[in-house]
Amino acid sequence: MSQGLIDESALPTVTATSGGVGDSATALRSATARVDRAADDAQRSWSGIGSALSSPGATDALPNAMSGAVDTASDLAAAASAVATALDAFSLEVAAIRKTRRTLAADIEELRARVAASDDDAVPPEYQVANDDLHARAGRLRTRWRTAQDELSQAIAGQVGGTPQLFPALSGNTLAAPFSRVDFTGAALRFGDAATLPLLSSLAARGADALRDWAAAHPAQAQRMLDHPPAATDVKAWWSGLGTGERDALVTGLSMVVGNLDGVRYADRGRANQHTLTTELAKAKTDRLAMYERMAGSEPLTAAERTRYQQLVERIAALESLGKTMDAGTAAAPRTIVSLTLGHPPLAAVGIGDLDSASNVTVTVPGMGNTVADSMQGWTGGAENLYNEQRKAAQDANADRNIATIAWMGYDTPDMPPSPDVLSSAKALVGAEKLRGFLSGVSATRGWEGGDHLSVVAHSYGTTTATLATAKTPVDNLTLLASAGIDGRVPDVDALAVPREHVWASQAKSDLVANIGRGAVELPRPGFGGDQPINTGNPFTANRTLVLSIPSTHTHNPGDPDWGARTFSSNDEEIAGRTYPGSDGHPATPATEATLTGEPTAEKGYLDAGTSSLYNTARTSLGYTPEGQKIP
Repeated sequence: MSQGLIDESALPTVTATSGGVGDSATALRSATARVDRAADDAQRSWSGIGSALSSPGATDALPNAMSGAVDTASDLAAAASAVATALDAFSLEVAAIRKTRRTLAADIEELRARVAASDDDAVPPEYQVANDDLHARAGRLRTRWRTAQDELSQAIAGQVGGTPQLFPALSGNTLAAPFSRVDFTGAALRFGDAATLPLLSSLAARGADALRDWAAAHPAQAQRMLDHPPAATDVKAWWSGLGTGERDALVTGLSMVVGNLDGVRYADRGRANQHTLTTELAKAKTDRLAMYERMAGSEPLTAAERTRYQQLVERIAALESLGKTMDAGTAAAPRTIVSLTLGHPPLAAVGIGDLDSASNVTVTVPGMGNTVADSMQGWTGGAENLYNEQRKAAQDANADRNIATIAWMGYDTPDMPPSPDVLSSAKALVGAEKLRGFLSGVSATRGWEGGDHLSVVAHSYGTTTATLATAKTPVDNLTLLASAGIDGRVPDVDALAVPREHVWASQAKSDLVANIGRGAVELPRPGFGGDQPINTGNPFTANRTLVLSIPSTHTHNPGDPDWGARTFSSNDEEIAGRTYPGSDGHPATPATEATLTGEPTAEKGYLDAGTSSLYNTARTSLGYTPEGQKIP
């Protein structure tokens, strides 16, 4: 049934602001100052404690010795940190919801102006579809706002109740009431977390060896810095307060942590990760050789040792590939290892440009069959192609050319067919959480809010991952290339935390692989136009014929009008008097990879230099139309 003419009352009332919620989180975190004061009081009662730290086991005994003095403050710090973390997440969601609400309000105002001009009290038939669409979008936004509030309530439920505690007043914020009573038994973090950064400062003053010794003696605490890192804002303030010598000591003495710690300058993260690459590659080669010599000497390896040997082979291949990737950097397009973890599989991200000063950062997300060992060089080459084309686009628009791109190989991508993984959303869901954390880390490190200055370009199965991530974490621009399908949790463009006019999709007409991920084996219909492969089921409008349907959990095609992304061509195209070749199939960078290996190829991919898809993607990822018009 058609609905009445929509007005702004259909939109949720969002009284909270991102800044106000963030202030609440800051106020809560200020409660941890009580921990510092309590710890200081306890420490002053221990003469000679500095020299005692050099004694074996002293750092383990210290928390126990001080526990009586800091128990209450420890509980307070733990609860404050837990609740503040929930508020930080809610703050990001508020920013995204308010941005979407502004867009919707503008669309509603525009529709009402058109209807008013028609001198008709009812909604004229020509505006009914738009009116119904706005009602649906408003309904989804109301649901999203309720969900955000519910998730915040659930996150703090374990902290509410018990005896009254002395939390700081959250002045001017309506969220103060739930924190009047706090159950510290539900707090998850410990006093040690609050003390870690000051501890690292003290160790860094003594040099890199002191940090290495600490990490070797306390591997669980070092690992916790990676698994549950401090807030990026805290890290940023801490890092900026260190001296050059202390930062240098941390870069080499605790490189695996510093290289992945949001809030640390990217130039320093790059130095740390380069140190990890060099030292861990040498170590892995030594360990592999020792195991190989055992096998050559007819000494059998245990099952666990055989697994370890295979992991060493995988690690060496990944680190060697990453090393070659870095060797290809130039002064015109400098490269930085933004992140590096040595799990199974090893994961990494390489930045192009100056990430510490760039006015816009674009993160590229790969699809199926990509690993650091096999694909890092080619994927980084594609990110560099995008970087170069973005700088041209910025120059054409008289905009800031100081931009950066990141080749993000930060999740375990599904294997190539015949593996069934590419038809499942399982790896995309895990990857989306990693991508959300990475995007939030970039924003926090740079001091950006609400996805400002941040773009995502995704290819193939990477579009499945990226849309799940940006449904919760806002970015300014999202470009989806050769989509292997969008999960049902993201039913249309309005389910994203991205302005709908800034979401773009493209698939070359010669690409017969992307749609297989969506569960559809299709063949082209010669003579039927359109720059996107579309199977509408209508023989008069479809330019594809369905040959076979296969089960997939991510069947939405972002290029379909019903899903709602804007589209551009990835086919042969004439642009400004120049002919740009289109993508010849599904791969992103076949020509770039052929250049790396020295093998001849005539095949072009979506992110290869000189293609129509790269030209268009460079502009949409900076917030312009392919024609170069700035998108509001």
